[in-house]
Amino acid sequence: MTRLSARPLTWIFADPAAMLTVVLVALHQSLIASSAYFLTQTIISYQEEQALKEYLALYLLSIILPFIPGYLSFMTMQRWINAIHRKFTLAMTSTIYGNLDEYRSIERKSAFESTICRNAFDVISSYAMLSHDLLSLTLNSVLSVAVISMILPPEIALGYGISLALSTAMVCFLAKGTRKLSVDTGRRYAGYGNTLHKAWDNAVLGNAYNYHLWMAEFRATGASYYSSSQRLTTYKQLGNIAIASAALIPTAYLVYHLLVIEQIEAAIIAAIIVNLTRIFHILNSLGRLIYELFEWASASARLRYLWAFLLPAATAPLPQTPAGTITLNGEPISDYQTVREMLRRHRFGRMTLRGANGAGKSTLLLSIKHAFAQQAHLLPAGDNPLCWRFKHSNISAGQRTRAIIDEILQQGSDIQYLLLDEWDANLDEANRKLIDQRLDTLSKERVVVEVRRQESAGLRPAKEP
Repeated sequence: MTRLSARPLTWIFADPAAMLTVVLVALHQSLIASSAYFLTQTIISYQEEQALKEYLALYLLSIILPFIPGYLSFMTMQRWINAIHRKFTLAMTSTIYGNLDEYRSIERKSAFESTICRNAFDVISSYAMLSHDLLSLTLNSVLSVAVISMILPPEIALGYGISLALSTAMVCFLAKGTRKLSVDTGRRYAGYGNTLHKAWDNAVLGNAYNYHLWMAEFRATGASYYSSSQRLTTYKQLGNIAIASAALIPTAYLVYHLLVIEQIEAAIIAAIIVNLTRIFHILNSLGRLIYELFEWASASARLRYLWAFLLPAATAPLPQTPAGTITLNGEPISDYQTVREMLRRHRFGRMTLRGANGAGKSTLLLSIKHAFAQQAHLLPAGDNPLCWRFKHSNISAGQRTRAIIDEILQQGSDIQYLLLDEWDANLDEANRKLIDQRLDTLSKERVVVEVRRQESAGLRPAKEP
């Protein structure tokens, strides 16, 4: 994607918590902006020896009350972040659900895991917080300038307009470089996160060879990310210096010109001096506003990286022929389509796949799963992080395999094809025999397709009546 689409923006901002946050921020900044007007009116009332208690009371309230909607807006913002992160996580998993063409892509898996485990929440959180700050600073500047324009000479508003124009031009000039560096930093961070994800396995086992290789990868990916993040920060901070200069210098000159060079009324001079702190506070807010726009462009680039995971990946389709020699119950397999068609004609039976590593046995199971969808349940090889209703800790590998097979079958009669990839790996003879017997029994009601490591007898498919 070259720019944010309507869908992610809608997801982020069309949320009840987001809308409530906007209302609270608007109320917060409206109260703050009104304080300058009430303070000026209090001073004028005092100079003219009029009653000032009403304006003074309003001024004090405008100072005291803003913190309530201000703090509440941060509470609703966190609810907003949580809701968007939950929605995005579900969307990521929905995008890849059943997409077996991607299952074999190690790079895609690593990037996906790094994003869903770490990057997504940080990026969404920073985007929401920047949006909160950007709205707050924008309202602060607009409302404050509107109030000050009512009570001070127009030159002050002119200075603000010049500062705004110069700062905006500077942001537009720097935005392209910021986006480019931000995307590069996000990509390098994902790679670095993938390396950090492997720290536990490579360190805890105490294998010096694996640990030293991990350290080499850590140094390479870490140096790449750190240098990229340093370039991004340097670029942004140099830009901030230029933006701050553009924001402060024009108005500072006009204020000096009004107070020192021009002959204006004493009351106006007093009003300007009283509001000087407010004027430069607004200008500082302008600098922060432009900085937040700067950061928002960077956060938008990181958001685009996230939303790429909601688009179909350009992965190669599953192969339809073996890469080596594969046999099904001792008969060679030439293509996967023939196997799938044969399975459609069987309502029960036991089929055993054998072949060398990399020949395509696991790919054939994926192909069968793809063809039969929810009628098939695929149990991959090895100890994988699939979720199960029952806990299988503190039991042997054989007991765990038996418990998992039983749990799969407890789903109901919809599971017609049980696909097992090397279920016998690392099992002792006693457990293999027990599971063999269990699968023989199951094959009288369902189709069992298994990849086996160990040579075993009695694995002929059950015959249909």
